[in-house]
Amino acid sequence: MADKSFILELGKLLIGAAWADGTLSATEVNGLKELLFQLPEISGEEWMELELYMASPVSEEERQRLLNRVLGRMGSAADKALALETLEKLLSSESSGGDQQAEVVKQLRADLEEGSSGFLEHLRRPFRRMLNLRGQHYTEEHDRESRLEDFIKNTIYFQVTMELRDRGITFDLPDAEIRKLCLAAGLMARVAGVDHVVSSEETTVMGGVLQRHWTLTEDQAQLVAEISHHRIFRGLDSVRLVKRFKELTTRTERKEFLHCLFEVANAADQTSFDEIEEIRSIAKGMDLTHQDFLDAKLAIPREDRKGL
Repeated sequence: MADKSFILELGKLLIGAAWADGTLSATEVNGLKELLFQLPEISGEEWMELELYMASPVSEEERQRLLNRVLGRMGSAADKALALETLEKLLSSESSGGDQQAEVVKQLRADLEEGSSGFLEHLRRPFRRMLNLRGQHYTEEHDRESRLEDFIKNTIYFQVTMELRDRGITFDLPDAEIRKLCLAAGLMARVAGVDHVVSSEETTVMGGVLQRHWTLTEDQAQLVAEISHHRIFRGLDSVRLVKRFKELTTRTERKEFLHCLFEVANAADQTSFDEIEEIRSIAKGMDLTHQDFLDAKLAIPREDRKGL
C-alpha cells in the first residue's frame, strides 16, 4: 500500500498541474474531484486540505516542488504503482484517440520511472482536455456538492456507487435505500473492527444481513461488506454514521438493526467487552433505550452465545 503522505503529495501535484495556465473552470474542478475521489485512504479532513489547493492558483515554483517530492518517492514500488494507476484512470476518460492516448501514457510512465522533470510539460497539454471530459460526465451524473458531502460523511456510499459504475453493476433499489444500507454496513464494520481485525466470519454475517434486509445478491452484499470493512480502518466517522442512520430510519428499524449488530459481534470467537460497549454506544446514539440494548443482546439464542 502506498504511503499516506505520498497519496496526498500526488493529489497536490495533479491539482498543481491543472493550474498550469493560472485558471481552473468549474468543469475542470469537477473533473479533478472525480479523479481525486479515487485516491485511496483519503479522509474528509485530508480532502479539505486538497481543496485548499483547488481554491487558488499554484505557482510554477510550487509545482516544481510538488513534482520533485513525487519523483523522489518513485523508488517505492507501491508509490510508483499508485502514480501510474492514477494516470491511467485519468486517461481512461477519453473514449477516442486510442493510439494518441497510449502514447501519452507511455511517455508519462517513462517520465515517472526515470524521474524526468519533463513530466509536467508532457502532462500539461492533454490534462485540461481530459479533466473537461471527466468534469462534463461528473456534472451530468451527480451534483458535486452532494458528492462532496457523501465523500466526507459516508465514504462507503461514495465508494460503492463508484465501484458499481466501474463494474457495470446496478442495485434495483431507490438511492435512499442504497444510502441506508451503506450506513448500516459501516456501523456493522465498526463493531466487527473494534479489535482492529474483521474476520471472514464477521464479513459473512454482514453480507447475510445485507442480503436479508435489502434483498441484495450475494455478490452485491459481498461488495458492500468488503468496502465497509476496508473503509472502517481509514478514519470513518462513526458519530456521523450513527446520526445519519438515525435520520433515515424509524425507531422500529433501529431496534431491529441492533439485533444485527449483535449477530456480527457474535460471529467469531468470544464477543468482546469492546464490541458490546461499541454497540451500547451506537444504541445510545440512535436514541434507543438500555432495555432495547438488552433485548437485542439476549435475542441471540443461548446455545449460540459466545461472550454474550
